[in-house]
Amino acid sequence: MSRRGAAALPAALVAVAVGAALGAAVAELTRVEIVLAQRRRAAMTALLAGDACLTEAIATLPPDWDFATVLAGPDGIAGSADDGFAVTPAGCRVTARPAPRPPLPPRALLRVEADAGGGHRALDAVVGLDRAPGLRTVLWLDRSPTTETVGGTVVLDGVGSESGPGIAAFAAPDEPDALDSWVAAAGDHVATTTGTAPPIAGAPPPLAGILARIGAVSPRGLDALVPGVPVPGATLLAGDVVLDTPRRGAGILFVDGALDIASAFDFTGLVVVSRGVRVRSGATFTVRGALWLGSPAVPAAALAVDGVTVLTRDTGALADADARVSLPRPPVLLGIRDLG
Repeated sequence: MSRRGAAALPAALVAVAVGAALGAAVAELTRVEIVLAQRRRAAMTALLAGDACLTEAIATLPPDWDFATVLAGPDGIAGSADDGFAVTPAGCRVTARPAPRPPLPPRALLRVEADAGGGHRALDAVVGLDRAPGLRTVLWLDRSPTTETVGGTVVLDGVGSESGPGIAAFAAPDEPDALDSWVAAAGDHVATTTGTAPPIAGAPPPLAGILARIGAVSPRGLDALVPGVPVPGATLLAGDVVLDTPRRGAGILFVDGALDIASAFDFTGLVVVSRGVRVRSGATFTVRGALWLGSPAVPAAALAVDGVTVLTRDTGALADADARVSLPRPPVLLGIRDLG
């Protein structure tokens, strides 16, 4: 070996050693990046799962005047083992507890824990009640509308004279796709105005609580529904009612039975009917505000329309009803904190 070759050998060995070290470092860096990417992906998947779980949990919370029912758990008894437990999808857990002071306005603190994609995420969310009374829909049905009978015309206007986006055409305890399919199958019998939001799935309003509150304010009877200009107030009709002459009303009306409309009936405010509404052929039923239908006690459609029914959003009318008898409000998200 020449002197020049002997002198170059150590440098070559050093270069090989440095190259091997750099290669190992690059391989280790690549491995670390892959692991970090997997962990980031798992964390993001779990975070998205937590957000979805929180959204569904809030959607299933019932409209109310406070969060006492939620905090009491599924059995409705405060101080029992299931306090604060909420039913949620597989892969996540939701518990509720009172939010930090002050006690008013009503709020609840939801802890959401989600496991998805090999990751875990925990969120704290503060939930309050909407400022606007009532629900975000002009019609509430206590069951899927697939059993409803509409041989006449139903017009659902979630915009009315309001500015901004419209509210939902109606809500019912069913999947949104099923509700959309029913509207499509109804054809010209069910119409929604431009700007009205599609139907939504939602928790039922506390009809028993509304009935109790109306009963506590010395409500009026059938004489509150008049042919001329009505005086707004709280009206309670016990048992089935047939309206066979033109009548008008305003404020809040609770029919603890079935409402059978055989003429023209116009109401401004909130109408609640516990056993279903029938609108006969040639009759008209107009509500500016909202209509909520409870559980029918007979095997007939909760909403049977052979005439014309027009339901129009009117926040002012609902605010007036709320001033006479406090209405429940849907839950809204006030704030969220990612706990990692």
